Amino acid sequence: MLNKLITLPFTLEIEEQRQLQKATFEENIARGKLFAKITIGIEGTLATADIIGSLSKAHASFHFSFYFAMYLFLILLNICVLWGGARYDRRKEHSKHNMRTYETAFFLYAIFFMVWGSVVTLVDQRLYGQLMAFVVNVMSISVIFYFNNRRVLFLYCISTFTLFIGLPFFQHSSEVLIGHYVNLTIFLFFSWVASRILYVTYCSNFYSRILLKQSNQRLEDEIKANLSVHEELELANEELQKISLVDALTEIPNRRAFDQRVQALLSASDSARSVISIIMLDIDFFKLFNDNYGHAEGDDVITKIAQTIHAATRSSLDIAARMGGEEFVFAAFNTNEQEAIQLGESIRCRIQELRLIHEYSTISPYVTVSLGTATGPVSDPEQFAELMKMADEALYSAKANGRNSLFSMNRPKSRPQ
Repeated sequence: MLNKLITLPFTLEIEEQRQLQKATFEENIARGKLFAKITIGIEGTLATADIIGSLSKAHASFHFSFYFAMYLFLILLNICVLWGGARYDRRKEHSKHNMRTYETAFFLYAIFFMVWGSVVTLVDQRLYGQLMAFVVNVMSISVIFYFNNRRVLFLYCISTFTLFIGLPFFQHSSEVLIGHYVNLTIFLFFSWVASRILYVTYCSNFYSRILLKQSNQRLEDEIKANLSVHEELELANEELQKISLVDALTEIPNRRAFDQRVQALLSASDSARSVISIIMLDIDFFKLFNDNYGHAEGDDVITKIAQTIHAATRSSLDIAARMGGEEFVFAAFNTNEQEAIQLGESIRCRIQELRLIHEYSTISPYVTVSLGTATGPVSDPEQFAELMKMADEALYSAKANGRNSLFSMNRPKSRPQ
């Protein structure tokens, strides 16, 4: 049972022990300053009463000068505590040496305070035989301040040794002396138990705060880690989204990106029916190119043509994309038929100017493209799909008319009834 009062119910790391030691000392300093002020007030009152009693010769056997000297000593001792506490508080950081100095000084204060009670109690025996000064001082140190087992044992030993050795010289009644020894032994035991309960409770609360702080730190670290993972996932999702909308070979928008962009522009269109031109493009005799030059060269041709088509976009209202294989699409919002024809011819000429050798083409020594355009008012995805079909038909007409050319079709402004 007593082992619970001596041994802490947990184990602290070296750094945690240092933190506990510092926290305990700072708590003692804070309590010590308040206790010193109270003690100075009490001892000042007693010293005043002592002076008045001495001047009025209230009691012939009362040692006024001795008590006055003891009161004055305790007042000065507590003034030193206030001064030392204020000096400690002024400095935010303390070296290990300074901390040891302050701790030693405060421990000496506790020793002097308890021994003071022993000495005054011995002198009290000749007058009225009470133990009040010793009891009050021991109890004050035991319940107000926190000391570890070794230090509190030293405090008890030195003050009790002083009193127990001195009692026979000041208390001549053997009956009273025996009663004092018995009562003091019981009192010291329960006072020690009280001091240990308070100390263990304080240390347990300190350890709980450490565990709570560690738990909060782990939780904070987990939250940060989760946020980091979440951010990485968001970036990865954004990257995947970008990848899913870009043609892997040509690095221009793919069919999915084209459809999404068209839908967005149709939804955001200011007018109910926008005039849209669609240009469908197909590389002429590309199968022959692949069969004779190889797929690597074929991929290079597709990439260069794709970049040329994409470079022809004039604003955010133009969308160029690879539909698949050697086929491309170019949608131009707010563009009439004549503008679409000019744009298509510009793209066709730029591709021919690349001078990509194609010895197996029957219409040109270089790679060429055929284009089909369709223009008309569009207000919904269904009408856009019809326009796409018309552009595709125009493309086949361009191929049927000899390739390396552009064929244009115009969608009626209103559907036939």
